[in-house]
Amino acid sequence: MKIDNTRGVNGSSATKQPGVAAPGFAPALDAPPRTSAAAPTTGVTPLDALLALQGGEGPMQRRARQVRRGRDALDALEELTQGLLRGRTSRGLGRELDSLRTAAELTGDAGLDAVLREIDTRLAVEAAKLEAI
Repeated sequence: MKIDNTRGVNGSSATKQPGVAAPGFAPALDAPPRTSAAAPTTGVTPLDALLALQGGEGPMQRRARQVRRGRDALDALEELTQGLLRGRTSRGLGRELDSLRTAAELTGDAGLDAVLREIDTRLAVEAAKLEAI
């Protein structure tokens, strides 16, 4: 096999024309290509729905928790009454009454909320009486 050195490295049979790109290459552009505006996203779910799907509690769980709190508050008030009749009350009962009262939250049921407010008022009165003793 014989290597012929008659052709140079830059040797080409085609002549160059100014401003014309070689075949297979795109010409250089002076301005960047135009882009279109981004389309708005659709179907975005509200944050409340996402939190509900992640295991946040619903109104039924909140209602059940407040009903349980109301029953516990009535039991604590009954314990206070029995303790006063016997002449001795539990030392931690005042703190229990306060903690039950501060755990109040609205349930969305107007009737239940009204009853719970009355129970909370009674808790506050009895806790204040215990502090005075």
